[in-house]
Amino acid sequence: MDLIYERNLQPMKLAILKGTRQDQAVIALAARLGISRQQMRKILINGCDMMILENLGPRLEAADAIAAGDRIADALSLPHLTAATGLLPPDAATEFRRRADSGTPVPELLAEILEAIT
Repeated sequence: MDLIYERNLQPMKLAILKGTRQDQAVIALAARLGISRQQMRKILINGCDMMILENLGPRLEAADAIAAGDRIADALSLPHLTAATGLLPPDAATEFRRRADSGTPVPELLAEILEAIT
């Protein structure tokens, strides 16, 4: 018996991410992280459930609004990776923020964040 939770949902998740609004969100998030759209899709497929992917556009818009008032959170895309997608645990985001506040260069932190979410 093939139960729904035993199926490979990757093709369904990819189909969701090819939607117009979701694709725009993927492109925007990939640009924030400095990676390709395909890499971002792979990260999202592996790290998010289908409900998050279906609502990716509005979730990232909300994260943009949160990040607009916080220079460090915006530079590291912390609201996008925590609240919007759930790819980065809040405690890890707090640690990255602390390190940014203490002077660690943003490009170095972004590389570490990318490692953490892949």
